[in-house]
Amino acid sequence: AGTNAVTIDGKLVNTDGLGNRVAPMIFGPKKVILAVGANKIVNDVDEARKRIRDICAPLDVKRYILKHGQTEYDVLPCAKTGLCTDCKNDLRFCCYTVIIEAAAVTEHGRINVVLIGEELGY
Repeated sequence: AGTNAVTIDGKLVNTDGLGNRVAPMIFGPKKVILAVGANKIVNDVDEARKRIRDICAPLDVKRYILKHGQTEYDVLPCAKTGLCTDCKNDLRFCCYTVIIEAAAVTEHGRINVVLIGEELGY
């Protein structure tokens, strides 16, 4: 799996439309392995949220439209312009933002982040 951003102090920041991608990071599988490219490393949570708005969300909407042919998502501002406007459209992909700051004491070692020194994904 991947993550939208990881802060230099180790926080994982992810935004999702339905929660189906971020929920298993929090609860579910016994092990979570995240492959993270150097392009996803940011200074802090504010920079992570900016990265999600400016890069991840617009590209994910475009990917979804191309993959599934669901052109009704073309109405989203980020699909039209490539820029997030923090729209309130019912079809928006940015419904849930999750910041994983640490693991519960019973969950230590469950989430494993593998940093890869190259650009991976968006």
